[in-house]
Amino acid sequence: MGPAPIPEREPQVITHIVDERTRRLQQPASTVITAIQADPKADLARERSAASFPSRELAALMVGGEDALALRERIAEAVRGNPVFSKKGKYYLERAELYRTTLEKYLALPKLALSLGEKDPIAVGRIIRELIDEPGGLDLHLGMFIPTIQGQGDEEQNKHWMPMCTRLQCIGTYAQTELGHGTYLRGLETTATYDREKEQFIIHTPTLTATKWWPGGMGKTATHAVVMARLFTDGKEHGPHPFIVQIRRNEDHQAMPGVTVGDIGPKMGYNAVDNGFLRFDHVRVARRSMLMKHSQVDADGTYHAPPVAKAAYGTMVFVRSDIVMNAALYMKKAVSIALRYNLVRRQSNPGGQTASGGAGTPGLELQVIDYQHSQRSLFPILAKAFAFHCTSDFMRRMYFKYEKTSRTNGDFSALPELHATSSGLKAYCSWATKDAIELCRLCCGGHGFMTSAGFATTFGNYAPNATYEGDNNVLCLQTARYLLKVARAAAKAAKAGAGADAVPSAAGNTRYLLEGTGGSKAAHSPLGGAGVGYRDCDALLQAYAHASRRQVIAAARAAGACSPDEAMSRDMIAWIKVAKAHCAYVVLLNFVDAVAETKPRVSPATAAVMERLVALHALAGMDDQMGDFLEDGHVSAAQAAGVRSEINHLLAELRPDAAALVDSFALDDYFLNSALGASDGDVYRRLYDEVQDAPFNKSHVPPGYADLLHARLIKGAGRSKM
Repeated sequence: MGPAPIPEREPQVITHIVDERTRRLQQPASTVITAIQADPKADLARERSAASFPSRELAALMVGGEDALALRERIAEAVRGNPVFSKKGKYYLERAELYRTTLEKYLALPKLALSLGEKDPIAVGRIIRELIDEPGGLDLHLGMFIPTIQGQGDEEQNKHWMPMCTRLQCIGTYAQTELGHGTYLRGLETTATYDREKEQFIIHTPTLTATKWWPGGMGKTATHAVVMARLFTDGKEHGPHPFIVQIRRNEDHQAMPGVTVGDIGPKMGYNAVDNGFLRFDHVRVARRSMLMKHSQVDADGTYHAPPVAKAAYGTMVFVRSDIVMNAALYMKKAVSIALRYNLVRRQSNPGGQTASGGAGTPGLELQVIDYQHSQRSLFPILAKAFAFHCTSDFMRRMYFKYEKTSRTNGDFSALPELHATSSGLKAYCSWATKDAIELCRLCCGGHGFMTSAGFATTFGNYAPNATYEGDNNVLCLQTARYLLKVARAAAKAAKAGAGADAVPSAAGNTRYLLEGTGGSKAAHSPLGGAGVGYRDCDALLQAYAHASRRQVIAAARAAGACSPDEAMSRDMIAWIKVAKAHCAYVVLLNFVDAVAETKPRVSPATAAVMERLVALHALAGMDDQMGDFLEDGHVSAAQAAGVRSEINHLLAELRPDAAALVDSFALDDYFLNSALGASDGDVYRRLYDEVQDAPFNKSHVPPGYADLLHARLIKGAGRSKM
């Protein structure tokens, strides 16, 4: 027999009455507790008032001026006031509803952007998309499908496709990754075979591993795809090329004949995005379905190779550059939440000594941020967020300069360095940001593990950056190949007695490889020496350059005359480490340059706090990788101790500015969507209120109660009194 059925009656409502005598008995104990309570809102307000610089000045500088900052605030206000964009209950949504509400926001975005009446509604739309902060089914349409057509389609193809793309008369995705192949483009197995008689390409999936796998928007949303397939004409292969293929009918969204398409299922995160799979069974498309800006196939099957072998890398480089830009944003988000919470959370040691040497408030537990470990964990992330912001600006300028010269002059000479830089920085910045998000969560204790804290979705949605658009280790090797090329050119020029001008590949971020001792012997760092403090930017840059140069030259010498492929394969770990050291130098260089450039345009107080951040970023990076600086004696053991001591001084100096520095990121509460990171500091009220509306709390009766618990619990009714 099954369990006894639950009687169908309304739950009995028991009124709880507290009599006056009970209240009087409890009051003294309540008074003791409330007397030592701190108000988190007051704590955060006090922190802001203690800042040494005006946070709004720095916030305006970060976004391009006061007008730009005011515009972002106006956009955020409009988004918050539109019910379609509400994030209420977002953390409790099932996947289907999360997909639907995210799509609804994206579709409402153009109307809202236009309603604000700004001259550039596309720029407004980008800010709204940033505020939504949820990748969805249209992400690859906007971020890959459209840019690929713009960058690799000829003029006629752009005129045909772009109006439909912008009106969403077609929705695209970018189908490159396969079940069996990812980063290795030449290994893709999907084929495009040209039929001269019918002037068509046959798109085919010849193996299981040729199945396209992972493209965002493919699972449910897209009607079209840019399909990367290996091109064959007259039996000859020409490598991977892009083809626009319709995969679903516009009329009813059913799969096109010969197309098998669907969703790959739940992931660790990123679940508003319908990542999909795609197979083709001898699907025919028109000859002009191949994007033909760089390569062409004539009606008679004649193939025309691109003028520059890697000209089609433009879209890929754009996406990697975009990942570098996003790394700064999500590091800012994570550290904003963690720092605001650490500023108001109190833990242990009432009235004790703070890390800075001061005394806490008598009777009150110390703010968590006043423990040195909290500062050493979070302040370097704060500094790195600023460094990545400056690096992302550099990356954006570098890309758009190349895009302009290649488009207007047909000059692709900057592509090798751009490809190497974007590859390395994509890996370096996405690794660092992924790790920073998790460290920020850990710094928030148990509350950081709640979805309402914001870390779970931030990590789940950001973590794929470390794997998509190229595995990070493989991308490091792309950078390493370029560094090997520069090192060999530099060695050849030095042997011939030629100067730096003889190595044009070292004219940009790799120029430092031509300087110094060439790695033959250690040049001792002047850090901490006579007249050179530990915060000296030139000495810090010199140390980073030396550490990278030494590793590049050592790895190049070990490679001898072997091919780049053999060198990377034989000494892969060393070359990946080389790329990381190079990227660390590039990030620091851009941070130093950016602060130096803006210093005359800000108040002395703001300039001073930025200089502290530069010094902390550089010194903390040295401390974390001290072996690279100690290995050849460039830095001594005494200097290593001096670095740690200077870090502690910087932590103490930055402590009063922690709240203001977070405010200077100007991240709206709507974007943060965090009970711990809201700008008013009211963390406990938000945490409590958030769970009251949770679907799981709609009823006291749990799922499975009738079948699993009722028969047991009913036997204990009335027996709980001692």
